[in-house]
Amino acid sequence: MSAANKAKGSLWESDIENYLNSNGLKARRLPRAGSKDIGDVSVSLRSGATLVIEAKNVKSVQLKEFLRQADVESENYEAKYGGVTYPVVCVKARGENVSQGRVTITLETLFELLHQEGLS
Repeated sequence: MSAANKAKGSLWESDIENYLNSNGLKARRLPRAGSKDIGDVSVSLRSGATLVIEAKNVKSVQLKEFLRQADVESENYEAKYGGVTYPVVCVKARGENVSQGRVTITLETLFELLHQEGLS
């Protein structure tokens, strides 16, 4: 990965963290963890569960691969910190404000999240 791409990715992670925190959520950027990556941004939920966000600032969107990465990183987060996690992918929308980022999760994950939060 080039330094320019790494900088774009880091800025996108910071933008996500800042946006979520400024809107009343408890988000934090996660430290890089090498082969046991634990995601890019975490969001603490009322239930005690955690959203683990895989942030992507790319031209070519490959949702299946991004979701696979998010699953692995969510599992790594659970192994390191414990608790329940939900893998989420957040892709930057080119030329748009951070609020227009595209969020993707599987339907199965959405159901589990809604159930855990007492909404199903």
